[in-house]
Amino acid sequence: MKKWLRNAGIVAGLLLSAAASAEVTLCDRLATHPDDPDRNAAGLEHEEVDLGAAEAACRSAVAADPRRAREHYHLARVLYYGGKIEEGMKELTIAADAGYRQAIFVLGYIYSDGKVKRDDCRAGELFLRGVALEHPWSGFHLVDKALAGRFANCPFKLTDEDLERAMRLAEEHVTLTASGGRVEKLRARLDSQRASAASGAK
Repeated sequence: MKKWLRNAGIVAGLLLSAAASAEVTLCDRLATHPDDPDRNAAGLEHEEVDLGAAEAACRSAVAADPRRAREHYHLARVLYYGGKIEEGMKELTIAADAGYRQAIFVLGYIYSDGKVKRDDCRAGELFLRGVALEHPWSGFHLVDKALAGRFANCPFKLTDEDLERAMRLAEEHVTLTASGGRVEKLRARLDSQRASAASGAK
């Protein structure tokens, strides 16, 4: 019980720090993802990240204040890009467990793409968490994978209302530039599947 309380306190501290910290660190400037809804810097695409400099800056930031979930996520990002997968997953899990929305989404994405270890049900649970926290790309991937039948054998069951909420989250918050037409195509797929289901039920 004492261990659980101690861990809960650490997670609460991480979550508070992630939500409340407005300080922009060198780690933020070098490792922020442009689609992170909680970013406090402009963000860099994968190919723009200076991995060596970003890793050094983010290790320093995490050491200076281990409560900052955002910095754990940033460190995870650069470690993963640099091929340090196991360590990157550890840092990503710390940030996700603390409730950092982008970390929750990315962890789900990694489990869904199978490059580390494919686990569709775990991915779906993480996307659902992301949707509950209003993370736009979590909504997109929840619908995308659901339409592909990836969650058919999972313990959770998605209703039409769940999918519509997730779809609208993506439509309302993913920019046209970031979408590149993907959100619009997904809406068409969702509507087409619904129409087919309705036709088959008659």
